[in-house]
Amino acid sequence: MSRKLGIAGLQLKKDAQNPTATLENFVGTARWVKTTYPWVDLIFTGELLLQPYGKNDWKDEAINIPGELTEKLSNLAQEIGCWLVPGSFLEIDGSEIYNTAIVFNPRGVMVAKYRKIYPWEPFEDIAKGSDFVVFEIPGITKIGLVICYDLWFPELFRTLAWMGAEVILQPSATYTPDRDAELILVPAQAIMNQCYVLNSNIISSKGGGRSIFADPEGRILQQVGTHEEIMTEIIDLEKVAWVRQNGSFGITPVWKALRDSAVGGNFPPYQKLLEGEVFKDLGEHKVQKNIREWKV
Repeated sequence: MSRKLGIAGLQLKKDAQNPTATLENFVGTARWVKTTYPWVDLIFTGELLLQPYGKNDWKDEAINIPGELTEKLSNLAQEIGCWLVPGSFLEIDGSEIYNTAIVFNPRGVMVAKYRKIYPWEPFEDIAKGSDFVVFEIPGITKIGLVICYDLWFPELFRTLAWMGAEVILQPSATYTPDRDAELILVPAQAIMNQCYVLNSNIISSKGGGRSIFADPEGRILQQVGTHEEIMTEIIDLEKVAWVRQNGSFGITPVWKALRDSAVGGNFPPYQKLLEGEVFKDLGEHKVQKNIREWKV
């Protein structure tokens, strides 16, 4: 069986005033992609694209997973016969609310659910997930899930690759001035972990977009602008295996070096995290309201 995989990342606009229109646009675009590019195996989109905004609090539209909306998406995956990662949703579970990405297989079965480990605090006031999630497309590859701000934490990507992920999907919803840094971090994570890192961002009234795909050597496969865009790509999973075996550019087999080092897995930050010098003078994790009061 070929170890190639057809991917489509949908960079779509989120209409905050009309969530029904946003959902219809996503469904219609997914159907069009599968009709136009029948070789596409997996379709994914940005963070919280299909999550309506609440009237009083951004969390008051949180949904149950599974629930009415996820049932519609399950039916879509089954209808088009495609793996579907419809971004993420604010998920209510008891008294907690999580930012949760879900995965449907082509039969419409939900096969994975990932709760964002690193919410964008202090602005994203939700519960933190704690499980690393990798799902398998049988006979082809394993795919890891992260969400938006998770990109800034190399430990998470390293763990997913260690678990066997050859592709890491990163739905996001960012419009902030650190986007240029994120466009560096995506290929950097791909380089360090020798895997595909595929980002799909949303477009909102505040901006956004600039989605990016990077290959296992950090080469940019696609990078788009701030308009709606369908990013299709045929990725070769044998390239991941080759790069990990022989090294990026044929000279840097980092996974072998990591395996064979004298240090092994005994890195002090992970054995005694809170004893680190870097934490000793850090202030409270809060929104700074006056720059003259920022801790130096």
